Amino acid sequence: MNNLFNLNLYKKKLSKKIIMQYFTEEENLQRIRYLHFKIKHLEEALYKQEEDIDLDDLNYILEYTKILNINYGQESHNSILKRFEITKTYHDPKIDKDIQITDIMFECARVLWILAKLYSHLSENYENDNQYQNAVISMVESSKMYKSAAYFSASAVNQYERGDTLESENLELNSEETRIFAQSIAATREENKNNIYFASKLYAGLSALSKRLFYLRKHNEKKKQQIRAQFHYDMGKACFLKAQASIESSITSINQEKVIKLKQKANFYYKKAEQIWEGMLESLSEISPDEKAIIGDNLTIVRDHINQNDVEELHYNEIKKIQDPEPIIVVPENLAPFVPKSTIYLTKFVPKDVNEKRFIKFKQKKLEKKIPYSKKEKLLDKKTGVLRTINELKLLRENNELDIEKYTEMMEKYSTKIVMIDTALEKLRKK
Repeated sequence: MNNLFNLNLYKKKLSKKIIMQYFTEEENLQRIRYLHFKIKHLEEALYKQEEDIDLDDLNYILEYTKILNINYGQESHNSILKRFEITKTYHDPKIDKDIQITDIMFECARVLWILAKLYSHLSENYENDNQYQNAVISMVESSKMYKSAAYFSASAVNQYERGDTLESENLELNSEETRIFAQSIAATREENKNNIYFASKLYAGLSALSKRLFYLRKHNEKKKQQIRAQFHYDMGKACFLKAQASIESSITSINQEKVIKLKQKANFYYKKAEQIWEGMLESLSEISPDEKAIIGDNLTIVRDHINQNDVEELHYNEIKKIQDPEPIIVVPENLAPFVPKSTIYLTKFVPKDVNEKRFIKFKQKKLEKKIPYSKKEKLLDKKTGVLRTINELKLLRENNELDIEKYTEMMEKYSTKIVMIDTALEKLRKK
């Protein structure tokens, strides 16, 4: 009996000794606390819908995840979390409840979920500013962060209450939905640029992504009908835009026949979407007033499309013979840029090196090159505008439409702007 007692005591001491090997340096603990504090500020900025979120600040979440992403084996995480002296709860917005964090991998899932939402928020801001390339890139990164959060949530074996928001399956769905949003922005961009043939293919790809989401799981009835209506509408738009592109490219009789058939198929899909949205308003009782208003707007749009697209209705047997536009999906597969090291793999190989390379590649290429590259483009556009203004001032002066004093004042002002822009461009080159 004494031997058994001594053995249990030895195991407890050994367990404590193993736990103490993690984050023994006070400097590391201080860094964790600092990053946790900074992430809280980012979360508050997101909650307040602030527009001036700095891209560089997103690195705090990546660094925090990298530090905590260790294979803790079978050890309990409570003692380690206690040493961190950080907030050990998160509020689940879906169920309006505070969840106790008992697994460090779950804490990583939480902050990656915040990062995903921040990227989505940035994408929205970029889209509002008509910076579509940045909007797409940001939404793609959002999709990847949801995917990463799903992996970390699934690997949290010591988390006994997960709530709803950070369930790995729900995070996976968020990842898919965000990928669809990114494709949607890309399609809208091409349509606005009047690249309607390419836009047609993107809308067909958008429809395909929505169908993928539809079959991923058994959705509740409201979600199911929303997705069904959307992928029919998007394919209808793809058919209509392809018809428009055919009109602009040629006026031969063969193409005219093709145009009519594409318009007929567009109407087929539009009417499918119309029927589904009408059915939702008539039969689903759990739809909120805001959702009803959105569905009403959708019906107005799709009915306008049907009315404008004045063609004879075909029987389904004829409709199915008309080929849909070929889909193009420009948004890459939403693979996670790094994975949790606590995951038990089928092989004995620990993915330490691969994980490190993924992290560095993601941080450097995605954060330091792609999006700031658009900052460079913005600066160049601004410089072009200033140079155009300077040339206009010179022309006004040559025509005696601007006095010398005002001309000198304005030239000095815009010359200073050129110097400031060139300095900012030089800083970007050195990064």
